[in-house]
Amino acid sequence: MEKKRSFNWKALLLFIVGVEVLGSLSSLFAGNIKEIYNSLSLPPLAPPDYLFGIVWPLLYLLIAISGYLIYQSIAFKGEKTTSYLLFAVQLGLNFVWSIVFFGGNYYWVGVVIVIILDLVVLGCILQYYKVNRAASVLLIPYLIWILFATYLTIGVAVLN
Repeated sequence: MEKKRSFNWKALLLFIVGVEVLGSLSSLFAGNIKEIYNSLSLPPLAPPDYLFGIVWPLLYLLIAISGYLIYQSIAFKGEKTTSYLLFAVQLGLNFVWSIVFFGGNYYWVGVVIVIILDLVVLGCILQYYKVNRAASVLLIPYLIWILFATYLTIGVAVLN
C-alpha cells in the first residue's frame, strides 16, 4: 500500500496553477499558434486548431495532479529525486517545443524534441508506477496525445 502525506489543497493548487501558467507562457512565447498552424501543410488526421485549446489545459491538469501525487507520496529519496527530475524535464521539453516549432519554425528540431519528450514521459510513467500508481496512470492520456503530436510534427516537417 502506498503511504501518503495528508491532503494539501495549497500544494495541489500550486501544482495546477504552475503547470497551467507554464503551458500558457509557452503558447504566448510561440506567437500566434493558431495562425501558424492554419498556414502549414498538415498531414492527414490533423485536428482543427480549436481542439488544442481544449485538450492541452486538460492534459496540463492531469500533469499537475500527477506531479502533486508524486510530491505527496512518501518514497525512498532516490525514487523521489528521479521522479522530480523526470517531472521537471518533461515540463521543460513541453515548454520549449511550442516555442521552437511554432515560434522558430524549426520543424526538424521540433521532431527531435518531441521524440525525446515521448521517451521522458514514458520514463515518468514507469518511474511514477514505483512511487504512486495513480500518478503514473494520469500521464497515459498525455503520452497518447504527444505520440499523436509526434506524428503531426513529423508530418509538418516533411510537408513544409
